Amino acid sequence: MKTKNLLLSILILIGFVTAFGLFIDIMAPDGALYASIAKTMYLNNDFINLFSLGKDWLDKPHMPFWLTALSFKVFGLNNFAYKFPAVLVFIFGIWVTYKFTKQNYNKETALIAAIILATSLHSVISNFDVRAEPFLTGFIIASVYYFDSYIKNKKIKFLLLGCLFAGFSLMTKGIFTLIPIIAALGGELIVKRNWKQLLSPIWIVALIAAFVVTIPELYTLYTQFDLHPEKLVFGKNNVSGLKFFFWDSQFGRFFNTGPIVNHNGSIFFFLHTLLWAFLPWSILFYLATFFKIKRNVKKANRNEEYYSVFAALTAILVFSISKFQLAHYTNIIFPFMAIVTADFIYKIKKEYQNKQKLYVIIQSVISILPIFLIPVLLYLMVDQISTTFIITTIIVLVLLFITLKKRKLHKVDKFFVISSLSFILVYTFLITSFYPTLLKYQGGVYAARHDNQSNSDIHVFEEDSADFGFEYYTKKTINRVNIEESTSFKGKTFYVSDNFLKQLDNNNIDYSINQNFDNFRITKLNIKFANKSTRKNNVSKTHIITLK
Repeated sequence: MKTKNLLLSILILIGFVTAFGLFIDIMAPDGALYASIAKTMYLNNDFINLFSLGKDWLDKPHMPFWLTALSFKVFGLNNFAYKFPAVLVFIFGIWVTYKFTKQNYNKETALIAAIILATSLHSVISNFDVRAEPFLTGFIIASVYYFDSYIKNKKIKFLLLGCLFAGFSLMTKGIFTLIPIIAALGGELIVKRNWKQLLSPIWIVALIAAFVVTIPELYTLYTQFDLHPEKLVFGKNNVSGLKFFFWDSQFGRFFNTGPIVNHNGSIFFFLHTLLWAFLPWSILFYLATFFKIKRNVKKANRNEEYYSVFAALTAILVFSISKFQLAHYTNIIFPFMAIVTADFIYKIKKEYQNKQKLYVIIQSVISILPIFLIPVLLYLMVDQISTTFIITTIIVLVLLFITLKKRKLHKVDKFFVISSLSFILVYTFLITSFYPTLLKYQGGVYAARHDNQSNSDIHVFEEDSADFGFEYYTKKTINRVNIEESTSFKGKTFYVSDNFLKQLDNNNIDYSINQNFDNFRITKLNIKFANKSTRKNNVSKTHIITLK
């Protein structure tokens, strides 16, 4: 098997693993929240207003919800339809990463960069636990790629495409998504002293064009919120959707002065988060960045590409200063990190031969440790192993055998393949065995499925904690009731959380329990829940009840 075919086999295999995750339940709370919002948009055929729990919702822009609602129209309400648009955009991002890297380096580096992006730990997790990040990953690298193509070719179509994808990123997460795009372009042009291009008024036109793309988003926000100052949002009236988009949702979070605040945060959060989120390539990325800066700090090589390092480092710096720090934020710069890392791996073969031993040691340790994790997790957490995992294991072993037997394969390439395959094996275990075991404890999901089989209406109490899993998976219209009105709903079926059941007891509201469901917030995994021998004692319950 040729080296190129071996690398392509890795991409196909990770694609297969990712595809399997499309059919597994959506993870609460965030994924299920976004799914329930898109579901409401689809059912109401209303692509302007965003609603959650029956109320106006102002947080994220519309783009992911539009794409997901359109997917629901084509495929129906199911797990696949929710995840498919995001994964499709991510695959597009892999293709663009390949094209961009090929345009600035060579085919081999481009293929390595594509594989790094596809096999990074949090890329795989985000394609399973879908939120906004897969969309952003594709849109941001696409914008930089087309702007770079414009700089090199001066064709207006590339400039317009760059503006289009910059606008898409704005309509996915807001103003701060321009930071890696602007940093990439500015860093490249400044380092290479391309002052004429840097100071060209065309960039003002491009920025205006990107915001022109966002007109549908601005219109929807103005229509839903600015035209209705009487609406209660964030506990107050006169909330402007436009102000939230341009300031509160981004700068308000950055300065921690907006309606949504966070009191935690460490300036080193993303530096150590990337160590696991970008596995198995994280240490190589740090080394690659160090050596790229070192060899260019005195005199920049004008033949090198600087978009990637500036996009990655600027975003990491801004994220680190901000109080809002979540691991999935880093996904948007994974294409740039992949490019920097791929270039370093290529250079280890050509220029940094003295670093080959270090590279082998690092990737050997990183590749071996996760394999030991599988039997530990299997013993502690998982009841049975899936057929898909067994099949993937056989394929991985065959590819490993071919890799080890291939004498002409350079050891740098050999350990690159080994690293990729070992983590693909881990990902297969996570998606086919680990997460399916945990997802059984999403009480709201199973309560919805149980209740869907009955003919009774379903109600929830306004004061009860939100369960977005139940909101998405129920096939019924949810009737929302205030607890003071409970006497008027005797004989009606309700979905309630464990804590709210206690509140009903305290208010002397009589009820009978129809069904109990084990429940645990699996995004906040702990050791006692992880261990299957102590799990049952560390779960709460959700309930389907009837008021008496």
